Amino acid sequence: MTRAFPVAQAVKLSLILGVTTGSYLLGSNFKVHAESGTDAHRQAQITNVKLAQNSSDISRFQTFAEADELYQKGQLQAAENLYRKVKSEFAASDRRRTAIYEVEKLPGDGQVYWRNANEGLQQNLDSKIFLPLQLLLSNYPEFIKGHLLLAEACQNKPEACKNSAKDGQPKNALEVLERAVELYPDEPELLKAKIKALEKEQKFLEASIAARQFATIYVDYPEAPEFEKLAEKNLQRHHAKLNDDLRFQGIFSAVVGGVKAFSTKDWQAGVSGFETVSMLLQGESAFGKEVADKLVKQYQQEGKLLEDPQVLSYVRGIGGRLEPLMGRKFDYEYYVIQDSSINAFALPGGKVFVNTGAILAANSEAELAGLLSHELAHAVLSHGFQRVAQGKFISSLSNVIPMPDMLQEMVGKEHSRENERQADILGTRVLTKAGYAADGLRNLMATLNAKSGGKSETSWQSTHPAPAERVTYLENLMALLD
Repeated sequence: MTRAFPVAQAVKLSLILGVTTGSYLLGSNFKVHAESGTDAHRQAQITNVKLAQNSSDISRFQTFAEADELYQKGQLQAAENLYRKVKSEFAASDRRRTAIYEVEKLPGDGQVYWRNANEGLQQNLDSKIFLPLQLLLSNYPEFIKGHLLLAEACQNKPEACKNSAKDGQPKNALEVLERAVELYPDEPELLKAKIKALEKEQKFLEASIAARQFATIYVDYPEAPEFEKLAEKNLQRHHAKLNDDLRFQGIFSAVVGGVKAFSTKDWQAGVSGFETVSMLLQGESAFGKEVADKLVKQYQQEGKLLEDPQVLSYVRGIGGRLEPLMGRKFDYEYYVIQDSSINAFALPGGKVFVNTGAILAANSEAELAGLLSHELAHAVLSHGFQRVAQGKFISSLSNVIPMPDMLQEMVGKEHSRENERQADILGTRVLTKAGYAADGLRNLMATLNAKSGGKSETSWQSTHPAPAERVTYLENLMALLD
């Protein structure tokens, strides 16, 4: 049995029992803090009762831990045998078709569609361009050149592209490429075309995120260094454009905000628009640290910040295995909040907050690692910073904004489907690279789905799609990433 197992189990039991685990032996050897021997005896009795109540959970957790150890040692069959005892099975998803570039590999009708589309381009006949390409990609989405040609046609003829698209079909070049990259995220040519389309629309942060995701996930691909450069180039473009916008808005906010504060005599109602702009101009890491410091102080005042060194060490240890694989160097920090809801969130610069409810709900270290890798991915891909910098509250900088509202805007009532997909893909890839089972996040979502009764609205505080949807989506994702 690995040394990590007793540490992990001690941490979980520490949270279950609500005591600090000064020492651990399998069973009930805990250091109980009490003011008298009588109190200590009473607390020990309560501890034994709670241990008995949670014995089945502990046994299940032990099986998971042993299976994780075997998996990390490469003993896959032995690990699978143990996993089958405690993991619920799910139906295998349809595999994506292997990507092809050669027209000759298309069936006869596919070659006809391709030939007609190219003839339509030569003859400048819109009906002969778009309909054949739409039919081609509906039947053979694996033909990469078809996506590229349709995107090019949509870029050159945007109105014809929009008018020819039926319900559910992409209506512009960027939508064509986003759908293609979603199907084939490991195809460099598709991603290069998408990045160019994003750059044309001055969506520099989105272009940077897309490039960084590829460079991080497909680090062994020869194109990875090229995408890393593209990521940095577009991030610099984004910061330059953002800083210009923020400086203008900051001046406006300072004037209007000052007038408001003077008229209301409310000088410290929250964080002013000017202060927010000043924080954003410092960059992701500094902005995230400043907000995290304020949030930590708030949690301390409320008595919600958990400072058990063993629990913190355990969470930080998992994060430490994930960080080198995330693709960005941040000053990562982890905080545990005493809250029973199954939730976690990340602030810009890699400041991660995880609830005790999420730790307790995780049946294995892989599940907790899956949650942390997903949240780290949000930070690495600048999702929270993007929401604040480009979100609605920048358009109302004259308001004085309380800290909870700022946090809500940063974490977001819900990340976009695109953001969630990006975080899931990067998070799951990092999870497997760190030696964890790929279904860690999926299994935690299955637990959350069961606790919520399969309802569409859950206690995930609306920061993520409903668990039932996530379970299905993650199952499909794992099949695509094989």
